[in-house]
Amino acid sequence: MARVAVLGAGIAGLVGAYTLEQAGVEVQVLEARHHPGGMIQTSEAGGYVVEHGPNTIRASTPLLERLIDALGLTAEVVEASDAARNRYVVREGNPVALPTSPPGLLTTRAFSIPGKLRLLLEPFVDPAPAGVEESVATFVRRRLGGEALAYGADPFVAGIFSGVPANLSVQHAFPALYEMEQTHGSLLRAQWARRGQAPADTPRYKVFNFRKGLQQLVDALATAVGPVATDEEVKRIIPANGQWTVHTAQGWEQTPQTYTVDGVLSTLPLPRLSALEASPASEAPVLAHVPHPPVTVVALGYPRRNVAHPLDGFGMLVPKVESDLRILGTIFTSTIFPDRAPDDHVLLTTLVGGARRPALTHESFHAVRELVERDLQHLLGVRGAPVLMHYTEWTTGIPQYTVGYGAVKDALQRLEDAHARFALAGNYRDGISVPDAMASGETAAQRLLQDL
Repeated sequence: MARVAVLGAGIAGLVGAYTLEQAGVEVQVLEARHHPGGMIQTSEAGGYVVEHGPNTIRASTPLLERLIDALGLTAEVVEASDAARNRYVVREGNPVALPTSPPGLLTTRAFSIPGKLRLLLEPFVDPAPAGVEESVATFVRRRLGGEALAYGADPFVAGIFSGVPANLSVQHAFPALYEMEQTHGSLLRAQWARRGQAPADTPRYKVFNFRKGLQQLVDALATAVGPVATDEEVKRIIPANGQWTVHTAQGWEQTPQTYTVDGVLSTLPLPRLSALEASPASEAPVLAHVPHPPVTVVALGYPRRNVAHPLDGFGMLVPKVESDLRILGTIFTSTIFPDRAPDDHVLLTTLVGGARRPALTHESFHAVRELVERDLQHLLGVRGAPVLMHYTEWTTGIPQYTVGYGAVKDALQRLEDAHARFALAGNYRDGISVPDAMASGETAAQRLLQDL
């Protein structure tokens, strides 16, 4: 029986391990943290259910649906409330509802009259010359105008990537927008052309979570793939005599361990993979320079009566131009999933730092909580002390698909081509969402199965 070491027990690694085991491969999953799941972690306290990383899965995929069924989680799926369709963006110090349909664009206060008129000119803007790679900022400003960049793209990039539009490549970070311009010459013409067309695959669930949080998914996967070796940090990966030797340091005492395997599926974050004492990644220096800005997640619970805002939406995003505010945005968690807070209480999940203000993640918990409470008081009318406080600092956040990211993807492909039975998976490959990471794990496992 072939044996494969899966490095990292995040969602990509667990799906990769599950795919390999289902094909009859012996798998050893190695995880440096105390528990599997990577950035997917959930905790419960006082009737609150708090996500430390992703809060939702948006649009299920055939792979995800198959896994939900196979793992016995179908009855555990919790779909988002209808109110989660609404979104807010802060303008002039106040949360303003974004339009949920084209007619709503006429009445929304999120954009000024000149800004709205500029949006209507979008079909008359020429596409970018072939072969030109643009940043998200350049693309949006060219096609939709500066106001759409400031109050549309900027806050959404902060909310999705914890990034800034000037750094990210529209081709790699938002490939759907890039393809719309390439195929139709205009975003509005592309949307118009798609009106009335049935989607190729209708997802079973659109926005959802699980009854006990997203960790319920990773826990089920970890159980299905067998024991995960936690507290085991990978130090070196060395090819030898047609096999691979993986050296780790186990537990608090850093006890050396060695695994000899037929293949390696690495889901280590690129900074970690590049920093190993010996690693195939040393052949691709570009991988070490992919930014992963830090981000802090602050979850606060309040009695409902202590929050003036109706919280009738998914959450609110804060543009950079609202310079008096420090937070990136806040998710109205208990509106999306009402069972996330006790009766007559609400749960607010706020993001701080990212590429916009990375230094804030190095502040003390007291300082971060203070700035979050100050901004929430101003924006949502929050008063009084929270009854729940939860703080998670991610020193290595979301990989940034910067301009020129094609060189990173090419380097990943070259590494896999140059080393037999070595595959790479994670949110740095073809998308940062949970379903994207899962798909990368399955793809990497299938690549290994062809070589084993």
